[in-house]
Amino acid sequence: MEIRQGHIDDLPTIMEIVKKALVIMQEEGNDQWSHKYPNENSFKIDIENKNLFVAIIDDKVVGSITIDQIGGKNYEEIAWTYHNTEYMVIHRLVVDPDIRGAGIASNLLAFAEVYAIEQDIFYLKTDTYSLNDKAQNLFVKNGYNKVGSTYFEGKDKPFYCYDKLFL
Repeated sequence: MEIRQGHIDDLPTIMEIVKKALVIMQEEGNDQWSHKYPNENSFKIDIENKNLFVAIIDDKVVGSITIDQIGGKNYEEIAWTYHNTEYMVIHRLVVDPDIRGAGIASNLLAFAEVYAIEQDIFYLKTDTYSLNDKAQNLFVKNGYNKVGSTYFEGKDKPFYCYDKLFL
């Protein structure tokens, strides 16, 4: 598997993956994502800002991750493990549901760590909806610590926040 910077011509494939993932999320009772979010413009901005990376297998995009330094709206209220430490944030991690279980999401998280280290940042933060059991398990499996929860506009249930420091 290769991981590279996302390009604008990756956008149609990313959106197809998101559509398939959305169907499965809805079937599992997880309404973290909807037909409104994440939308094509979210990913387009990520690509333009050079924050989106794609996983490639056999010359095909099979997943993506956004890595930037923009925390969620309520991040300042969370009891993060480390304060006054520069960090990067993981957003919109998605893998083609047709090949889930192949370690692609874990490889994207490992890439996020390497990418952060290349920026001289050794601390990652993320959040996921409390109904998204798969994402919660993924973060724990990859060494992230659950540090609290917050609410985002439009959702009744909390989002769980995770962080990881690595040196």
